[in-house]
Amino acid sequence: MHEFMKEPPLWKRLRILANPLRLEMLTDVHSRPGRYVQVIGETVRCSEVTACKHLQMLEAGGFLNSRRQGRYLFYDLASGDPLAQALMDEVGRPGADLGGIIKVLTAFTHERRIVIVRSLNGQPMNAETLCAVSGISRDAVFRHLKKLRDRSMVDKAAGIWRLGAPSNPFGLWLLKYALK
Repeated sequence: MHEFMKEPPLWKRLRILANPLRLEMLTDVHSRPGRYVQVIGETVRCSEVTACKHLQMLEAGGFLNSRRQGRYLFYDLASGDPLAQALMDEVGRPGADLGGIIKVLTAFTHERRIVIVRSLNGQPMNAETLCAVSGISRDAVFRHLKKLRDRSMVDKAAGIWRLGAPSNPFGLWLLKYALK
């Protein structure tokens, strides 16, 4: 990402990652840095135009850096990004399930879900209190809580919502990262 560009918020970055083709491209660039658009597209079985579009999104999200040489655009993984590093560690784990990884990523692809987990951080509460604290309507809170619960990011006991304990190490890492 260029120095003058501001990094997008976490929910937008995760939305960029929660796509099978972009995740496959990011993994490919990670394992074979310095490749150009056409080769990356061929590797993930898509057109050069489609590859270019998705690679630009990954670059805008701060996950890739590009450099032009003549008419070719080469991509490398952006260095120093803890999210990209944690994701690549998870993808590189033996038996990694890309569908499961995408499901975990989608826990936080909406800014309200991040607001909810930050509101619950250290403060278990009922839904009405959560609505008041977060400023999110009751219907929206329940819709987002359902998605978070399906991904083990929150749980409920006796009408009280609290942060969950994802069994997946990447899910646990992502929950902690979202709380920052």
